[in-house]
Amino acid sequence: MWGEDQVTSLGECRDVTGLFQERPETWPPGPPVTLRGCRPELAGTFDAGLVHVREDGTAHPMGQVVSGTVLAAGPSVLGAGLVDITTTARINGPLAANDRPLWDLWRAGGPVELNQWAELDRSDRYLWVRAAAAHRIHTADKPEGTVYHLDGRHVTDYDAFYCAIGEAINGPGGYFGGDAFWLHENAATGDGGATPGFRLIWHDSAVARAHLVAGYDRKSWSSAVTFDDLVDWLTRDGVQLELR
Repeated sequence: MWGEDQVTSLGECRDVTGLFQERPETWPPGPPVTLRGCRPELAGTFDAGLVHVREDGTAHPMGQVVSGTVLAAGPSVLGAGLVDITTTARINGPLAANDRPLWDLWRAGGPVELNQWAELDRSDRYLWVRAAAAHRIHTADKPEGTVYHLDGRHVTDYDAFYCAIGEAINGPGGYFGGDAFWLHENAATGDGGATPGFRLIWHDSAVARAHLVAGYDRKSWSSAVTFDDLVDWLTRDGVQLELR
């Protein structure tokens, strides 16, 4: 068990039977794809890029391409003049079940208030960051000299930090990276919503200092990213960071 200054032994492991399993060479395919509300009717074989379409018509590419053959088509459950098409195509990496309410939120227009993610657990905060990345609308970086305020009251884990800084820079549901690489890219080179060298005021930073500490991160299966790591990354990338 991790302590502040040392590791305390709680026992020993005598057998690891069943702990390690071989992964299959390929993951089992997802369910066949049914296309609903199509016009005009599709036939034959096809390659299609997946996009998530908001209710206002804004389309966000999902970075996946599906290929297959049309098996059948019939009247759509979504209305007259439309067809539902059954295909042989399969999605290799379907979304997690907990993704659905988040993607429905973005489809309806996206978060309208800050900290809507705060009541989620860490796993769902990670999904929130992924949804924010997928639905990001690229705009020009805000002018040099703009000051940003990070609400640190709910930064109790690594993924919460990305939820919070995304909203500090780009408003409710905003994205400013979801890992060390993209945080660096956005902070140091721009195109993330803020001109590099920006000033960031991190309010209630003591919350993150108390929670983001050294140890083992069971979610990432690696050493935990600490508060001091985040501060170091931001300052190295030229962010004028003020901790409050």
